[in-house]
Amino acid sequence: MSTNRRQSVSYLDKLLGQDESILLVAHRHISFLIVHMLPTALVTILLWVGAGLVQSRVDRLEPWLALAIIGVSIVTLTMTVSRFLTWQREEYVITNYRILQIEGVFTKRTLDSALEKVNDVLMTQSVLGRLFGYGNIDILTGAERGINNLTGISDPFEFKRTLMNAKMQLSDIGEGDRRPVVSDHARLVTALTDLRAAGVISPEEFEEQHQRLVQE
Repeated sequence: MSTNRRQSVSYLDKLLGQDESILLVAHRHISFLIVHMLPTALVTILLWVGAGLVQSRVDRLEPWLALAIIGVSIVTLTMTVSRFLTWQREEYVITNYRILQIEGVFTKRTLDSALEKVNDVLMTQSVLGRLFGYGNIDILTGAERGINNLTGISDPFEFKRTLMNAKMQLSDIGEGDRRPVVSDHARLVTALTDLRAAGVISPEEFEEQHQRLVQE
C-alpha cells in the first residue's frame, strides 16, 4: 500500500476533477509480482549455471551457445522488467469523490466508480492473505459497469477503511449542502407571504413567484 503518486503523478493530475484530491494509492501485493517473475528468473539462473558447468569441462564455450545464452537472458530480463512495470503501473486510487483503477505502461486504461454509487464493500482474505497482508475487495455498486473486483490488494483493511470513510464524508457534505437550500426556500416563501399580506404583491403574483420557487 502506498500513498505516494510516484510514476503516475502527472497522469493522475489529469484525471482529477475540480476540488478532487487523492486519499490513497494502492497496488497488488508484491507477492503476486514475485510469483510472476520467479519462473523467468529461475530460467536465467539455470542457463548461466549450466553455461558455467559446460565451460568448466571444455576449453572454451562454443560461440553459438554463448550467443544463445545471452539472447535468452535478454529475453527473460525484458520479461522481468515488463512484469515489474505492469505491476508498478497498476494502481487503485481512492479520491474524495471516486475510485479509479489505472492499468497499462504505455497504453493507459482507466476505470472509475463514483463513491455515491458504492452500496457495500466486501473484503475477503485467505490464510496466506492474512499471513502476508493482502486480500480481495469486492465493491458493490448501483451501476452495471464500474470497478467491482480488486484482487490481491495490499493492506485491504486500510483500503476498505479509507473507502468507507470517504463515502461517509461525501454523504455528510451532500446533506450539508441540501439543508441550506431548504432553509432558503422556506425563508423566501415566508417573505412572499408577508409581501402579499402587506398588499405589496397581488395573490396572482404570489402564486407565480411561489411556483417558480417550487420548480427550482
